[in-house]
Amino acid sequence: MVNDYALLTRLPLLQGISSTELLGWEEALRLDIDELPASSLPLIRQGDNCSQLLYLVSGELLREHRSSDGIYTTRSLLKAPAAIEVDRLFGLKPTYKHTYRAKTDVKMLGIRKSLLSSHLMKSEVFRLNLLNALSACAQKREAALLPTRQEEAEERLRHFLATIFPDSEGEAELIIQMKDLATYIGETRLTVSRLLNRWQAEGLISLGRGHFAIHDIAAFKERF
Repeated sequence: MVNDYALLTRLPLLQGISSTELLGWEEALRLDIDELPASSLPLIRQGDNCSQLLYLVSGELLREHRSSDGIYTTRSLLKAPAAIEVDRLFGLKPTYKHTYRAKTDVKMLGIRKSLLSSHLMKSEVFRLNLLNALSACAQKREAALLPTRQEEAEERLRHFLATIFPDSEGEAELIIQMKDLATYIGETRLTVSRLLNRWQAEGLISLGRGHFAIHDIAAFKERF
């Protein structure tokens, strides 16, 4: 059972909630932290039912998303402290968008969704934190999807990357065949190859066979 309430009140959505209030929820919420070793086995699979508010308390998770058409896969890191896909808890399709694996040893905390309304949603602080988090998610994704005039191949490729990595930080990887990437942005394979090689020469990405890694996706998007 969790007894480090100072730690809990630093977690997303719980910030600002008093230790006294959390203590009152302890028995009902069963605030147990699970310690899990680094592993290549999935902790959560894309498409699994999002049945709990899940926290990454410490460590790093590798998250992976496969596109609905199966043509590309994205990979990025999620670092603690973080609430995992709070925007998927409710709505038309309450399932996880990513598959998660423990890149390092991690600590996880889960709170059943059924307990949100009976306890957490009764806290005004929690409700405001949740509203802010959902609003931030919506605004980031809206910004990534806004139509822009894109005459150059580089502009179209940057816009494509912004739409598939709307809220990622740190290193981000895209696994895709060059011909498929060219098709997505309406360009030739040769043009895309030249563009990616230039980005690599500028130190922005590392190219591999059938994939490339952006060293810092947030800095990459801000650069242009």
